[in-house]
Amino acid sequence: MTVIYIRLMLESLEDDCILYYEGYFDSLVQELALKLDVSEDDINMTVAYFTKCGLIQIDDDGHATLSQAKAMVESETNWAKYKRDQRKNSQNLPKMENVQNKKTISNSCPTEIEIDKESDKDKELYKEYILSGKPDFTFPNWLTPRMIEEITKGHPEKYLIRIPLAYLNHTVGKNYKYLDKNLKPIMARFKEGYTLEDFKQVIDIKTAEWKDSPEFSKYLRPETLFGSKFDGYLNQKPKTIKGKSEDNFPDLPF
Repeated sequence: MTVIYIRLMLESLEDDCILYYEGYFDSLVQELALKLDVSEDDINMTVAYFTKCGLIQIDDDGHATLSQAKAMVESETNWAKYKRDQRKNSQNLPKMENVQNKKTISNSCPTEIEIDKESDKDKELYKEYILSGKPDFTFPNWLTPRMIEEITKGHPEKYLIRIPLAYLNHTVGKNYKYLDKNLKPIMARFKEGYTLEDFKQVIDIKTAEWKDSPEFSKYLRPETLFGSKFDGYLNQKPKTIKGKSEDNFPDLPF
């Protein structure tokens, strides 16, 4: 539970120590469970416990403020300001005073240096955590370098939901933006248990079927492919539609 709480604090640092409920699912707990790749029960217990302790505050909109994270950030900011002022003052000391106090200053320097090193180390660890997202995340081998480049322009924790959209853009020659309206249905399908391979299969099946049809090619878009008929598309047999044909009566994509 403590580990999850620490991860929640790190997650909140991007938005002034607030975890915003984005409305993808029924609750913030469900969204955090997907982001952190942990169970909803674990998130529920963690949020409930630390809310009771007064370290998490949930507002009427479902957003969570992590007061301890905010206090730690402010503390670090005050410490950094103190260190800057200390260095500035030491540079302005008269040369003779520096000589007279050389022994005292030299005795205190190692401690300050060690503190600075620890601070830098903490910053690097935090940076590594944020940039890594899931340390064991591996991109599918069917992605091209250009697709991976597009995917990695986003936050590491959103790589997973950006992959289907990147593959769709590449396959149909479009440039759908990584906006909430395009990513929301992808998140919903992942929540239902579908995999990246399922998304690829649906895109491949419907592209082969609709790409040469002036009537149906316009439906090769996120809201259609990844919407409520996703399971039906996934389980259909591949077929091709070329133009308007009396022999082809596909299910309407809406």
